[in-house]
Amino acid sequence: MIANEEKALRIFKADFVSAQNAKKEIEAKMEEWRDRYNGKPYGNETKDGSRSKIVSRDIKKQSEWQHAELLDPFVSTPDIIQANPNSYEDAEIAPRIGLLLNTQFCLQFNRYNFMAKALKVLDVEGTCVVRLGWEYEEKEVVDLVYDEVPNPQLQQLKLIIQQALEQGDQQTAIELQQQGQQLPPTIKQPRQVKRVKPIKNHPTATVCRNDDIFIDPTCMDDFENCQFIIHRYETDLSHLKKAGIYKNLEEIKIKLDSSNVDGVYDDYKRPDRYLFNFEDKTRRKLLIYEYWGFYDINNDGINEPIVCTWVGDTIIRFEENPYPDKKLPFVVTPFTPIPFQMYGESNAELLDDIQKVKTAIYRGFVDNMALSNNAQKGIRQGVLDQANRIKFLAGKNFTFAANGNPAVDFYEGHFNELPGSIFNMLQLLSNEAESITGVKSFNQGLNSNTLGGTATGIQGVLTSASTRRLNIVRNISENLVKPILRKWLAYDAEFLDEETQIRITNDEFLWLKRDDLGANIDIVLSISTADDNQSKANSLTMMLQTTAQSLPFEITKPLLIQMAQLYRMPDLAKAIADYTPQPPQPTPEEQQMTQLQLEGMQAENALTMSKVDKNQVDNEYKQARTESEKAKAANIASKTDKQDLDYLHDYYQTKAKNEADKQARQQKFDIDKETLKLLENSNRKYL
Repeated sequence: MIANEEKALRIFKADFVSAQNAKKEIEAKMEEWRDRYNGKPYGNETKDGSRSKIVSRDIKKQSEWQHAELLDPFVSTPDIIQANPNSYEDAEIAPRIGLLLNTQFCLQFNRYNFMAKALKVLDVEGTCVVRLGWEYEEKEVVDLVYDEVPNPQLQQLKLIIQQALEQGDQQTAIELQQQGQQLPPTIKQPRQVKRVKPIKNHPTATVCRNDDIFIDPTCMDDFENCQFIIHRYETDLSHLKKAGIYKNLEEIKIKLDSSNVDGVYDDYKRPDRYLFNFEDKTRRKLLIYEYWGFYDINNDGINEPIVCTWVGDTIIRFEENPYPDKKLPFVVTPFTPIPFQMYGESNAELLDDIQKVKTAIYRGFVDNMALSNNAQKGIRQGVLDQANRIKFLAGKNFTFAANGNPAVDFYEGHFNELPGSIFNMLQLLSNEAESITGVKSFNQGLNSNTLGGTATGIQGVLTSASTRRLNIVRNISENLVKPILRKWLAYDAEFLDEETQIRITNDEFLWLKRDDLGANIDIVLSISTADDNQSKANSLTMMLQTTAQSLPFEITKPLLIQMAQLYRMPDLAKAIADYTPQPPQPTPEEQQMTQLQLEGMQAENALTMSKVDKNQVDNEYKQARTESEKAKAANIASKTDKQDLDYLHDYYQTKAKNEADKQARQQKFDIDKETLKLLENSNRKYL
């Protein structure tokens, strides 16, 4: 419980009054811009209705012409968000974060209505304020859980087997045991379990009415330095109780006899509720003031991020900022930024003078025509008698004096001629309006004659309009959409489920852990205007025309995919990406011819192989014969050597000498043997 809530409420109300007083000037401008956009009279019209009250709608025409071109880049494709990693460690998780943000912004969020409303508020009032939040809703569901339990049939079978064994019936016991081996040991038994299932768990973004936003006037043009922002809105007691975050609801004083609740509606402007309000307490509208800012709630001299909500003099919420980034949950975007000011300027500020001048010219046109005597008829006195006069005025045939001159006697009124210089002035004003805003009209608009009637003039007109439009788109991207996505990513890291699954195809899911959402990711929006896409597509078309015949399909395929994406045809891009070129199917005659050619080639190959085998056999035979001849030659050589050796032995009588030496050695051996024997006998006698 935060101490001294009454003091805090008094301070917050004082901040509200100060911010309200500081906002009066810009509120008056916004009110004037809305009046000019809606074509309300300027207040200088005659009260008797004798003069025209028409108002030229140049501001609204410019806005409508520009609206579709600014909206298309944000809603035309389902994947306009890219998440690029700022470090190597985050490279793996970056594509998943990009997929998460694309799913939340393009599928779970009504981005068309949101962007259409935000762009309209930006254009008309010059500033758009978006309130961010998180929507969570859950319900109790019943799930079936299957538990593994022992098979009751096995338990019963064991009892029967035991009884059979006790009775001595071994055969029956064996048969029952074999049956039990075929049964599963456990079965799955269903059980109902109640659990709480979240049915809504996603970030939100709401465009706020500028009349209900009060910003700290000391922050100048830097919202990061803003100390508080107050959001005023209407709700009822039922929604407050359903939210579950509010207190002291029973202390709110609701008056059923008037439209006021504690007098807080005195300065609140809402034309659509002037004549209506609910009569029961649960639906009767309450005016809520929600204070987001920084306040010393602990009395330690340090401001803490807080939120305080009150109705009249009753505080129904006072706590610390529940969002993880501890910043103000708002995004403020100016249409045309003004230095050192939080609020921007509208297109009405640029076109107001032109619309006033064209309004004066149009009123002159209408008054000229309305005050002319168009279709009035005049008759010179004495030309017609009373009977023919009645016929003439009734549109019937009549007769008049023969000596009369019809050109003089009869007069028919018509509209006064308008000088051509007036239309030149209107064209000049239209060109001036288009030059200021950079928005071309749907008819003639700016053309080459405006800038000299040359090709350079045409290019200058197109380039200026495209540059102006691209600058506005980038302003919306950088100052509106990207800050919203960055806050969403911070909220995702805190409020998403522990593991969130995101369906990326019909049967494929991606699991994303909460810890992964804290990665250092840079968010990039793939945004381009129709002119940019057309220019890129024309360049790719020229490349394909000049190189498609010489390049393989693997190179031209990415070019075709990119062209389909530029023309906003994702189905065609997917079909091209999945396409794999198949060879043309041959006709039966071609198949037969191919078969015959194949058989001829096979026969020719067989003949060639047979020739190769024959050549191989011939080579082996020749090698064997060569070896045989070599062996014969070696045998002959050896015989020749033996004969030569024998001849040398005979010539030098080598054999006889060898024989004599052999006999001499034998005799010597015999003598030595006898001598040895005698010595042994002598030694034996001596012993």
